[in-house]
Amino acid sequence: MKLAGQTLVVTGAGSGIGRAIALRFAQAGARVVIGELREEAGRQAAGEIVATGGEALAVPTDVTDAQSVKRLFAAADERGWDVDMLITNAGTAEPSLLATAEVSDDRWAGQIAVHLTGTFHCVREALSRMTQRKQGSIVTIASVAGLNGLPGSTAYSAAKGGIISMTKALSQEVAPQGIRVNCIAPGWINTPMLEYLPEKWRPGMITHTPLGRLGEPADVAALALFLASSDSDFVTGQVVSPNGGMFRW
Repeated sequence: MKLAGQTLVVTGAGSGIGRAIALRFAQAGARVVIGELREEAGRQAAGEIVATGGEALAVPTDVTDAQSVKRLFAAADERGWDVDMLITNAGTAEPSLLATAEVSDDRWAGQIAVHLTGTFHCVREALSRMTQRKQGSIVTIASVAGLNGLPGSTAYSAAKGGIISMTKALSQEVAPQGIRVNCIAPGWINTPMLEYLPEKWRPGMITHTPLGRLGEPADVAALALFLASSDSDFVTGQVVSPNGGMFRW
């Protein structure tokens, strides 16, 4: 299998895109270490992999907490699993659309903490291992909101835009060490996060998507597999947006 003997660390893999990524990589032969804030959801995802003959481990993880992220990677170390791939998928939707003038400090800080700082915490731990071996692949997960902006969701858009910039800078920094870093910026994907958006938006989501449908988590997982694997050995510093051809909100 393509990823036999390799280890993936993926955060936010209890549902949605993260879960699809964990399952897809396991099918390709990877050992999967799941970092998930919701402990039971993480165990269920890992259990599904193990039930089909794969190797997986779930570790309760809060990506906003540097020590919690250290414990996630330490769990891989304890099993003797060298970290070959990292996908920073953990995230949270804003509970509602809100004019920027009304955004509280807590709401702003929360989005930055989960998405941008959480990505940094995970990347830092991965690099401390990958640089020693002079190999590895990191895929960050942003959003079209980080490319186009999402009205009423300034904090989320800013955090995702920060991930995109981080990816571009980091890819140049670590390329000489044999480490690749790319970013996926999905469009409208059929996950529980869409439940936070106004119902009246849903027809427009599809209308403005030329392929005429919402994306599915499997669509993103397939791209993540390409970017993380040796199939994309000459690809780094790229932002790829699986969005069905969407050109505006």
